[in-house]
Parts: sequence; C-alpha cells; structure tokens
Amino acid sequence: MTKQQKHNRSSGVLMPIPMLHGAFGIGNLGREAMEFVDFLKNAGFHAWQVLPVEQTGSCFSPYKCISTYAGEPMLIDPRGLLEMGLVTDEELFARADGMREDSIGYDAVFEKQWALLRIAFSRLDGKPYAGFAPPWLDEYALYMAIKAQNGGKPWFEWQDVGLRSHELSAVKEAEKQLAEEIEFYRFVQWLFDLQLSKLKQYANEHGIAIIGDIPIYVSEDSVEVWSRRDLFNAEPDGTFPAVGGAPPDYYAPDGQRWGNPIYNWKLMNEEGYQWWIDRVRAAITRYDIVRLDHFRGFERYWQIPFDCNDGKDGKWVAGPGMQLFNALKQAIGELPLIAEDLGADIGKGVEELLEETGLRGMCVLQFGFGGDGRNLPHSYLPNRVAYTGTHDNTTLLAWLFEMSDSQREQALFYANYSGDWTVGGANSPVIQAWIRTLYMSGASLVIVPIQDLLGYGADTRTNTPGTVENNWRFRIRSGTIEQIDVGFYKALSEAYGRNNKV
Repeated sequence: MTKQQKHNRSSGVLMPIPMLHGAFGIGNLGREAMEFVDFLKNAGFHAWQVLPVEQTGSCFSPYKCISTYAGEPMLIDPRGLLEMGLVTDEELFARADGMREDSIGYDAVFEKQWALLRIAFSRLDGKPYAGFAPPWLDEYALYMAIKAQNGGKPWFEWQDVGLRSHELSAVKEAEKQLAEEIEFYRFVQWLFDLQLSKLKQYANEHGIAIIGDIPIYVSEDSVEVWSRRDLFNAEPDGTFPAVGGAPPDYYAPDGQRWGNPIYNWKLMNEEGYQWWIDRVRAAITRYDIVRLDHFRGFERYWQIPFDCNDGKDGKWVAGPGMQLFNALKQAIGELPLIAEDLGADIGKGVEELLEETGLRGMCVLQFGFGGDGRNLPHSYLPNRVAYTGTHDNTTLLAWLFEMSDSQREQALFYANYSGDWTVGGANSPVIQAWIRTLYMSGASLVIVPIQDLLGYGADTRTNTPGTVENNWRFRIRSGTIEQIDVGFYKALSEAYGRNNKV
C-alpha cells in the first residue's frame, strides 16, 4: 500500500481556455488569460484547471486530439503575431471581424486562425524556432503536412498506400517533398509553446497552479496511431477490432461509444510502458498538476466491438493496473496527478488501485444525494479533490431545478439554506451556500466551474456526454467575471484554511 501524500488546503476554478472572452471567437493564451489569473489571485484561489489544450480533431473535442503533445493552434493569441511584426493591424482586425462573443463557431475560427498563421510564417526572417525540438515534433509535423496534402483526411483515408501504412521509404520521401510545409507546423507549435510557457510562468509567479489533463485515449485520427498502430491494435485499413467507451450509467442510459482505439497493453508492458512515461513526463512539464482522465480504465476498461453504435454491447477487460504506475514512479518519481474517479461506487478494484497509487481522487457534489454518501462534503477526506460539478455535469443552478421536490428539500437542508433557491447570478445566495459547504469539507482541494461562480443555468453547460451537438462552445462574455464578489471567496479561503498554494 502506498502512503498517501499530504496536500495543502486550497481552492481553484475550472474553466477551459477556449471559454475565455475576447475578440477572436475563442479564448486564447494571451491578455484575457493573464487577466483571469489576476482574478484568481484577487479572489483567493490558487489553481486554474484548464482541461486539455492539445490540438483537437474535426469534432473539436479536447478529449479527441490529433496529437497527445501538440498544442491547439486556435489558442494562439493573434496579437502575439502583431507584436512579432508578422501580421499587420489590418490583418489582425480581419481576424477578429465577424467573430461571435457568446459561443465558439469552430469552423470560422479554424479557417481564420490557420490563414493568419500561414501569413505570419510567410514573413518569418530565418528560423527563430530552430531550438524548439521536443521528441514528438518531427513525427507530428510530418503527419500534419501529409494530412494537409490529403485535404485534411485522417491517415486511413490517404490515397498513398505507403504513407497510409507508415512505410519507411514513403515517409522519408514525404519528408523531402513536404519540407517547407513541415517547417510551418514546427513554427506553429513553437508559437504555442512560447505563449503557454509565458502564461504558466505568469500564473506561477502569482501563486496560481495550472491543472491540465491527460485524456485516457487518443483519437483514431492521430499521429500516434498512424506511427505506432501496433500499440493500438489498428488494422492496416484504419479499422479496429474494438474501441473504447463507457457502459450505461447516470450520464448515458445506452452507454457511450467514444470510438477511440484501445491500447495494446501487453505490448506496452513489454516496452516498459515507455509510451506512457513519455506522455506523463511531457504533461507534468506543461502543467503543474495533471488530472488523469477516466482512471477506472487503468483497472479495467469498457471494450466495444467496432461496428456497435452505442456502449450497451461492450465488455470489461483488465487494464494494466499498478504495473503502469510502478513504471511511471520509477521513471519520473512523485506523480502530481489527480485520478478522475468521480468518487463513484465503481468497484473495489478501482478503489484499491487508487489507494495503492497514492493519488488524490475526486468527489462531485452533484452526485451526493441519492447515492451512498461518499460524495457528500462531510465525507470528503484530505486525499480528495472536491467539485461542485465537472465539465460533464450541468451547472449547480440547473442541478437544483432538475431535482425532485423531496431531493431538493433534503439538499437545501444539508446546505443550511432556506431562502429563494431559484435566484441565479454571480452572487446567487444559494450557489454561495453550496460553495461554502464545499469549502468546509475535508477535501484538500476544492474546484468550482466558472459557470457556478457566475450562477448560470443549463444553457451554459460545457459538455453533455454521449452527445456531439453544441458541446465545448460556451464562452464567458466580456465584463461578466468582474461581477463576481472576489471578497466573498477570499474570505471563504481565509475562514476555512484554503488560502494556501496547491
């Protein structure tokens, strides 16, 4: 059994970077992000959970990325290009023209951002990015160059059989033919790294830790699957015997078919789990703390036949268990990871694995009523991270509206609240009562989604699992964060001993 680590009592806010306000149709790594850091500091928070910032695929979900390492180019602040002298004021204005403020129109943002990045690259003097050479960059840049040559199609739809099969001779020839295009993608990732590093440094200097994310799976349309398909059981034609998902549950009565390739854990074990060691090491360099998505999948995972449309016909398959975490600890040392187990009753094996790893698990307030009580704040232990809700939950206010009358009465009594529970807004008394209840708990870290700090309803939900429409699009309007009573949250942190760094 691993000895549990001791953690400071602290608090933070969950807000994906794309959700930030700003003129360019999507939040980015620039000025508004640093202003949000200022808000966090002034309100007594010490953590910002940003979710994955890696490059998304065609569905724009941050949990289905083209690369496990490459940053999302849409998050690059275009004003940084102006400061470098690579674009003009007129081009910057055109980039912002027609962009929506209340939600993200991904197609329009994608088109304009990539066009501006190509303009910037065309004016580059020399190769200032030459010293930026992380181990993953060569393969990623090549993949993106070939993908662009094939109209953005995934690798299993490329016309060239040699490239589709990652044959060495074909790959070497592509490197020669697409040399200029490959340099463009190197440049883009250098820009992303510059801006994210600057933001992280600013946050750390102001006492704010950045909490990132490692999605358990990678996309079938990714450089990792293309170049190491043996690690993912991929067939030559791009199909897979089975894919990942989730069984029927609270979120999705029919289960979920994520469609992600599942791992060849046997081969990964034979290779000493080096693929995972590299991935975790890169993540804890990029972030201060990392949330490990779908932790239960490391104990056992839900495997679905490739031709099934939902998750009902899947089966449980044993995962790598402690073998993986022993390899990680031996290679890296102490792991600053949070295990996404949701504090749910998901089996003794998962609980034992969590305890043996020594990682902090999660508790979610919205799961606290009607369950076994482990998600109620009075039950939280110091080795937990407590949430009002996650990016997969509705908002706290919407949760109250969706409850039955008897459940709501029980919940409001628990929070010692007897006022009007229907009033939302940035200083909603009922929401503040719930957040106070969470702060009082024994959990070492409390995380509150920005929508709950603002007292918003269901229409601002980040993601609805099992659906593909209208997810990951909500944005915070300019000026709304200023409505939050920073004095209240700073006082809460002082009253309940959460004024410490994470």
